[in-house]
Amino acid sequence: MKKTNYILAILVLIFTSACKLEIEPTDKLTVNNLLSLDDGLEVATSGNYALLKDVLEFGGEVNLNNSYVRHLYQMSEFAGDNVMYTQFSSDPLYLVFTRNHIAAQENSSYFWFVAYKLILGTNLLIENAVEGESPDKDQLIGENYYLRAMAQFDLLKFYAFPYTLGASNPGIVLRTSVTEPQAKARATVGEGYQQVISDLEKAISLMDQNRGVEYASKAAAQALLSRVYLYMEENTKTIEYATEVINNSGKRLATRDEYIDNFANTQNSPESIFIIKHTPPMDYSGKEGSIGSMYYDDGNNGGWGEVFVSQSFLDLITKHPNDVRNDLILIPGTMKSGYPVRYILKFTGQDGLVNLTSPQYLRLSEMYLNRAEANAKLGNDQLALDDVNVIRSRAGLTGTELYTLSNLGGRSVLDIVLEERRLELAYEGQRSFDQFRNKRDMDRSYEGIHLASGENTQIIPYDDPANIFLIPPGELNTNPLCEQND
Repeated sequence: MKKTNYILAILVLIFTSACKLEIEPTDKLTVNNLLSLDDGLEVATSGNYALLKDVLEFGGEVNLNNSYVRHLYQMSEFAGDNVMYTQFSSDPLYLVFTRNHIAAQENSSYFWFVAYKLILGTNLLIENAVEGESPDKDQLIGENYYLRAMAQFDLLKFYAFPYTLGASNPGIVLRTSVTEPQAKARATVGEGYQQVISDLEKAISLMDQNRGVEYASKAAAQALLSRVYLYMEENTKTIEYATEVINNSGKRLATRDEYIDNFANTQNSPESIFIIKHTPPMDYSGKEGSIGSMYYDDGNNGGWGEVFVSQSFLDLITKHPNDVRNDLILIPGTMKSGYPVRYILKFTGQDGLVNLTSPQYLRLSEMYLNRAEANAKLGNDQLALDDVNVIRSRAGLTGTELYTLSNLGGRSVLDIVLEERRLELAYEGQRSFDQFRNKRDMDRSYEGIHLASGENTQIIPYDDPANIFLIPPGELNTNPLCEQND
């Protein structure tokens, strides 16, 4: 057996026992034995990254539609107003669109399961690896702190109300040690955010290498901190970290001519900060498991093509036909399921494959928009518009298509910033969070199966209980101290 396969086999044994919180040596193999191997820490860390994209057995079976990254993007985006769904489906994403959540829905349950498996994997390495032995090892330990923070933050977004709606609200079960008891109450939202911040600060202190954008880096941790502080409305901190990434990460915005390829070829994009890398074997030979398969159908079994651009987003983006972001929408002039086809191309085309993509979890464009939103909230209106115009200029907009303090059309600068976030970060799973954390209702008054029969309008309050998912029964059954969302 190759050494890497040997190490991975050890990890499986360790993870299996650790899930029961009984970390016992198997044939005298321990985590310390694993980490004593030359590349043990690196291979174990690679195993943690793999959890972001691998399809794991869940509920006694393997479902190719189950992956952390697919559910991360689809559960986020399908809850917003950028896209619409065209037909009934047995896929639990239907429950996301219709907001008819149940505790046992498979996408939510699987996401919770894998997120905590990732947290467990990072805890094992954080607790057992020794800091200060070498820069290489410190980098890898820092990457595990980053991954733990990422998983915790993603869980907070799905299963808890935004920080701005109350830091004392129930958050998630914080697990930062492999030896803690299984029965543990949910921490508050505020405690969860502080843990995320602590982990990211620790990651920054340890990481000083760039192993490629598919791995965490100091810039990635700083960029994620900018997002976390934005969600907390810690505006000065948001600006600080966004500016640090913009000025010192070595990244630049893709040009207008590079823009479309920026998404198809994220590994080589000048603005990628952290991507979830997929390779051709992960194409799944068709529709299952990929992010973009619901957005596009090439007519050759290359996707389902059942989720289209919403009318409200189409109305917004087509106001400026020369905006390059229009090129991410394909309208072939045909109908499907009674709706005009409006395909989305943001998650397709890597290595020439229809369903292959390595999505940008963090990219430089967001840093400009994070800083713009924070400046708008601090009353620094011109600074906010300057950053918005950087993004609009890159998209090919000029003249009066750029904003000044005198051409806002009666809207606030914050209105302008949030609209630009919607345009630039569309389909990337940020829209619903942007609305609700800013205490703004969401208007989904456009055609699609999210509307009940006879319904023409749908306004979602920012504090609606259905804006967050239910805690899966697997957690409730094994952890009696964990309380369900209402």
